[in-house]
Amino acid sequence: MIVELRGRLIAKDLESCVIDVGGVGYGVEMSRLSLEQLGELDVLVHVYTHLVIREDAWRLIGFISRAERQCFVDMLAVSGVGTKGALALLGHLGVDGVREAVVLGQWKTLKEAPGIGAKLAQRIQLELSTKWATVPQSEGLTSKHNGSGALLSDEVLSGLVGLGYSLDEARAACDQISKDVEDPGQRLRAALKLLDRTKGARLHGG
Repeated sequence: MIVELRGRLIAKDLESCVIDVGGVGYGVEMSRLSLEQLGELDVLVHVYTHLVIREDAWRLIGFISRAERQCFVDMLAVSGVGTKGALALLGHLGVDGVREAVVLGQWKTLKEAPGIGAKLAQRIQLELSTKWATVPQSEGLTSKHNGSGALLSDEVLSGLVGLGYSLDEARAACDQISKDVEDPGQRLRAALKLLDRTKGARLHGG
């Protein structure tokens, strides 16, 4: 497995570059933003890589940082997201922008990337919101408080909204969850049970 390259940048276009490592030229696909950060030709560069193996081709994908590579790998785990889509998101928003949009429930921001439709953007946001909830706040992700001062997990709110509940319904459900439940996944499941119970009571005239 090729996990990183250090060498001389000898070619570059809008989607890929060639890095000379000891006389061997490696073709590396990268996001638009990462390619811009590489600089001009004939300079020494260091990129992290991920090898995507398919039946018809082996593709070496490059990244400026380990965080960008992990973001890419996480997105590939979402059904419907391929190499092209993940690179398009990174090229449009950058790694911090993608993470922030996911955690804050801003799936419409993800939809602005080329080739990312509304349904896929919602799926990415919903499936990765809990996984990325632990990203340090130093990377620009924040949390919000409700009127009672209890901490609300943005990823839980966004997950509920993505499932079709209104923001008011989502907040009301989150307010009823015990503060002792800190895991975002457990909070989401608890909120869904509360909402289902409320919906059932309404149907029976309760």
